[in-house]
Amino acid sequence: MSFNHSHISPAIAENWFFRKAFLLRKLFLSKNKSSHYGQMGEDIFIKNFFQKEKKGTYIDVGCFHPIKYNNTYVLYKMGWRGINIDIDDIKIEGFRWLRSQDHNVCSAVSQQKGVVSYWSNGFYTPTITMDEEFVKNKHGKKYQYIKKTTTSKPLTQIIDESPFFNQEIDFLSIDVEGFDYNVLSSLDFKKYSPTLIAIESQKDNFTDIQKEDSYQYLISKNYELVNWVGMTLMFRKSTNKRREN
Repeated sequence: MSFNHSHISPAIAENWFFRKAFLLRKLFLSKNKSSHYGQMGEDIFIKNFFQKEKKGTYIDVGCFHPIKYNNTYVLYKMGWRGINIDIDDIKIEGFRWLRSQDHNVCSAVSQQKGVVSYWSNGFYTPTITMDEEFVKNKHGKKYQYIKKTTTSKPLTQIIDESPFFNQEIDFLSIDVEGFDYNVLSSLDFKKYSPTLIAIESQKDNFTDIQKEDSYQYLISKNYELVNWVGMTLMFRKSTNKRREN
């Protein structure tokens, strides 16, 4: 039963039996053969960044799978807890099965409240985006993107409505296919300022990365780049104070 990255009819996608059978295979029969859970081993750095005895709080935006290709599962195993957010309801259903001690939310995340558009290239795909330019730039794409609608909330509102309201956030992971800046700018950094932030970049050289809105925004919020793993940039909250823009 392999429906990954292909579109299926809404009648099948919403069928109760199909969803349960699919999640059983996806969550329990899809083995992780690597020594890490992050797609490129990002979680090795993340785990080592924090003290071993620490049990902190994370937020995972675009969480995808509760174990595989996940930057926070290693922290969950260490006793951390947090918020997992994804635009795709079947993914959040899987998190509620395997990460029930977390707070799991099905929502888009942006500055805009209410109904928003997004694009998907298949059922349970890792490539869902609210960035129309990201879709337009996928020349020679193997899978067709379909436009859909859903509701969106700012990240601050999602935290405020969770059990982690007003708590310190240690780690924020964002994987939203080109929409990272919009997620970042929906967070009130005066209220929640994560110690470590992981975002993705589609650029392959540092000069272009420095020009991106997300990079410039985090620098303005007193963060500094401390690692670059695959497509993932790791930013640490700096101890050197500078004026925020």
